Amino acid sequence: MDIRKSILNRLKLAYAPLTGYEFAIVKNDPLIESAMEKASLYVIGQRPIITFENVVPDSFNYALHFEIHQKGNPNILKGKLPLIQECVDSKPEDTIALAFNFLDRQNIQEQFPLGNLHGFSLAKQLPECREFLLWFSPEKLLQNWWKKQIDCEIEGDYKSFLNYNVHYVGKATKQSILKRLTGHNTFQDILSIENPITYKDLPAHEIVLLCYEFQDNLEFRAFGYDTDVKEMTATLMGENFPKQETIFLDAEKALIKAMEPNYNTELFKSYPKSKDGLFKDNYNYISYSFADPITLKYSQGEIMGSLNYLGGDKIIIKDNKECSLIKEQ
Repeated sequence: MDIRKSILNRLKLAYAPLTGYEFAIVKNDPLIESAMEKASLYVIGQRPIITFENVVPDSFNYALHFEIHQKGNPNILKGKLPLIQECVDSKPEDTIALAFNFLDRQNIQEQFPLGNLHGFSLAKQLPECREFLLWFSPEKLLQNWWKKQIDCEIEGDYKSFLNYNVHYVGKATKQSILKRLTGHNTFQDILSIENPITYKDLPAHEIVLLCYEFQDNLEFRAFGYDTDVKEMTATLMGENFPKQETIFLDAEKALIKAMEPNYNTELFKSYPKSKDGLFKDNYNYISYSFADPITLKYSQGEIMGSLNYLGGDKIIIKDNKECSLIKEQ
């Protein structure tokens, strides 16, 4: 009896989605680069601008009330963010200062409620300075919320704000994604060439970078009665498991094969055959799914992620021959 083996790979966002504008600001930030150190796969997508609207401080509850809007999206999210956040070890006796980032810097608003914000930040007020604590874009706040990293209340259809038209899929296995994309020709081309979804909006506020790392790479093997003991022992010790870089290289090909993004010149038509992916490992079953509630849209369809481990659409490869997309039921 031959050994039958499967590997189930689940991708998750290493950091919140970053617009081209935000990327230009944080690309040299060592903390963000550290947060992305395990990420080697990225998607460049596009969606209509998302903003904070009707932002009002609540001094009684020491919180910030806000709405999240997206152009062309009839849904509105209503939120409440306590200013004291356990994740940054702030205390009830702390004084928290707020700074707001306006999408139109020529039109700075001075009275609440505030609107047309692409972000805001929290800082602890100290006697001589302010100590930065947190910053939020709408997508960063939502991602921190669904990962339960912050204390926040959100009401509404948040998934409708997380649809991205895919332009490009790439990898960065030899250097960090931030370094890879600094001066990246295709990234600059997309920012320069793509028309805005909403007339007169800047593509830098619509083009989004999604950086992925693996949440899991789960391998299953079924051994026959005549399997070599040394091979079984090596497998149990993890010696036969493919390198993480190899799985990333295979994942890139699988995503490009499935979605055929417009800006990818190599579409890997012969995948799953490859010299540097998982083809040589002879898996009977390979799957790729996404652990975040994001939808990747492309010309022929869409791939939906899910917070539910068993949920979400899956790209599957059977017996090193067939590659297909299985939709969540």
